[in-house]
Amino acid sequence: MSRSSTKQPASVKLSKARKDTLTKQLDFDRKAMVEAGLHDSLHNMLALIAELFINDEVLEVAGDRYARCNNRTVSRWGTQPGSIKLLEQSVAINKPRLRAGGKDGAEIEIAAYKQLNEPDFLNEKAAAKLLSGLSTRNTEKAITELFNGRGTGRQTISTRGIREMTRQLEHFKARRLDNTDIAVVFIDGVGLADRLFVTALGLDRSGKKIVLDFEQGSTENSGICRKLLSNLIDRGILHETGGVLFVIDGGKGIRKAIREVFGNSVAVQRCTEHKRRNVKEKLPKHAQSNFSQKFSAAINKKTCKAAQNALARLKSDLELKGYKSAAVSLLEGGSELVTIHRLGGTARCAVHSSHKPHRINVLNGTISDTQRQALEQRRADGTLASSQSSTSRKDHAQTLVTPKVQKI
Repeated sequence: MSRSSTKQPASVKLSKARKDTLTKQLDFDRKAMVEAGLHDSLHNMLALIAELFINDEVLEVAGDRYARCNNRTVSRWGTQPGSIKLLEQSVAINKPRLRAGGKDGAEIEIAAYKQLNEPDFLNEKAAAKLLSGLSTRNTEKAITELFNGRGTGRQTISTRGIREMTRQLEHFKARRLDNTDIAVVFIDGVGLADRLFVTALGLDRSGKKIVLDFEQGSTENSGICRKLLSNLIDRGILHETGGVLFVIDGGKGIRKAIREVFGNSVAVQRCTEHKRRNVKEKLPKHAQSNFSQKFSAAINKKTCKAAQNALARLKSDLELKGYKSAAVSLLEGGSELVTIHRLGGTARCAVHSSHKPHRINVLNGTISDTQRQALEQRRADGTLASSQSSTSRKDHAQTLVTPKVQKI
């Protein structure tokens, strides 16, 4: 029979004889444990294991209890009420105390106790639950309750989540991508809850998508867009000399910001998905399907001239049918609708469209207005900052081949 390939976790190294001795010393009441629920009883025993972990350090530092030692430099000094963090909650224990050189000596910190009270793990768990859509109202139901466990209330979970998402956001906004060669930058507006963000998504020359940065605001605001681009330059992600292709929607603010920051050193491709959507909104429902098919055929032409001619014919067709506003909107982007054709890129499916829909769960729960606003803001920021894992995958509907963008 073949062995299972599943790796077994490391266990405590005890001989059979020592396991027998430990079992007798712990004196399990198996009947009572089964009646109370074996898994709940085992969860409650985690507190005992944690106390033994702390006591192991005490034995190492202070020696055996009641043992005579003329050279003792550290002494036990009783206990005091304390708590440790287990299974995302605080559990009360009696914390042992150690002193150096007797009653006049300084108290010695127990490293194991400090490690069991590190807040980062709890903050990460709380943030993960909130970002996955779990409301603060339901967190207590999702956490296994320990005997006398505390710290599972809505306010506590909310505070932990905000603290962790703030830390993640600060790290995300400061990170550098010095070894990443960005070829294409998608700039788009993304709505999260009741807020709008300008986001920058990069495509490197291997076809990998990377969330670069975001700012709260819209692509119609040139100041916000300029700040976003300047931050990318300051962090070394983009260079002020350009050499990349920008894919943008029809926002005048982002176009103005690109022109002010980079001048003519970058190429700009208008997002064809936004263009398709904008024109369809100006057409009656019965004409939308036919337009979408002809638009796709025009955009997928192999040469720049063929694409421009097809778009011109489509514009004339719309005008003949009386859809003048749709015809004007179609060629509003001008030659930027076929930039990728002029560059000779092979990744049209990837770079024609900056429109990437994301499923966003709106925050629920009954917390104070101030706390709700803070949590919604951090949650929106955290959603964008943690979205790298999903954007790194190659979209099944798109072929992410590296476009041949030359330094312009």
